[in-house]
Amino acid sequence: METLNNYPLLIQVTGIVTLSAGMMIIITLTVLYVNRLRVKKREQDFQEAELIILDELNNHILKYNAITEIPSNELRTTVVRLNALQNKNIIFKQSLVKLLVYFKLNLTGAITRIISSTYSRLKLREFTLGKLKSKFWFVKTQGLTEVQEMRDNHSIPAVATLVQDQNEDVRVAAYSALLKLNSKTPFSFLSEEKDELSEWHQILLIDTITKAEGLELPEFKVYLGTDNKSILLLCIKLIIHYQQFDAVPKLLSMLDHEDEYIRNQVICALGMLNAETAEQRLINQYPLESNKNKSQILETLGKIASGFSVEFIKDKFLKAEHFSLLKSAAAAIVSHPIQLKEMILNSFTELDDEQKAVLKHYQEPLNLYGIH
Repeated sequence: METLNNYPLLIQVTGIVTLSAGMMIIITLTVLYVNRLRVKKREQDFQEAELIILDELNNHILKYNAITEIPSNELRTTVVRLNALQNKNIIFKQSLVKLLVYFKLNLTGAITRIISSTYSRLKLREFTLGKLKSKFWFVKTQGLTEVQEMRDNHSIPAVATLVQDQNEDVRVAAYSALLKLNSKTPFSFLSEEKDELSEWHQILLIDTITKAEGLELPEFKVYLGTDNKSILLLCIKLIIHYQQFDAVPKLLSMLDHEDEYIRNQVICALGMLNAETAEQRLINQYPLESNKNKSQILETLGKIASGFSVEFIKDKFLKAEHFSLLKSAAAAIVSHPIQLKEMILNSFTELDDEQKAVLKHYQEPLNLYGIH
């Protein structure tokens, strides 16, 4: 330090900063290394715990076809051993839940009842429900996933409390759990959710709804009056998936919606529902829309392909003001039934090279099946 004092102040400051930075780098690297070792050790502990529990389950539980087939002494001693393991530490308890959830998801028949009985006898439900009260959102979502995968209907009241959670991931996980568990009002979130759900969360909810067993579906048109854009889009997708044709009049009224993307999805839905009654309204709507929505209208008319809009589509093809409209009109023409398509194509007497090329492109085998 005395030697350092012999140097100018700037050099002294530079030396102290360099030394401090070096120490910080060493400390940071040490912390990263220690954390990495801890993570690796934890992973190894989980693997060892899973192997021990898996061996116990395979040898004394899963080899039977029904819980009544397990000798009472063996069942009692097995439950005692598994209890001892889960009480050993949190790693064994979480590993036990993880394995039971895995088997519940991937096995069928009577064996799933054995898994549910084991879950109940070991009082793991209380452990899972404890996660729903955690202050960490990811722990709550883990607990919600475990509840729904174990089909724990007794936990519906606890799950329902999380639909008001401030975290969107937790709310969506709670919605999914209530849908999977087939609660009394599993679709109430469609009218109660105030925040915009991300597209990923919409996909998760659609996946849950379409895969849930014994779910009584509502008429999703009822929820099309909401101000929540994400819920609107979700309901439109569900109307398409379940082919709820009685929603067509409500969808037609939504062509006046102020949001361009909502109108785009409504136009698409009308095509997917083959709504012939919508054709004239779509034709009237055409000049009011952007090029993107105009293209969607042409493609929708092509999907419906009743013959009513042939002259309109031909006119837009011949007088296309933008290449995207030319492509959509060509796709719409080719989408018509063979006889009608041939009649349209034969009616063209003078086409320029670009029009011919686009028509040829959409008549290629792959493009005929929508692979553009």
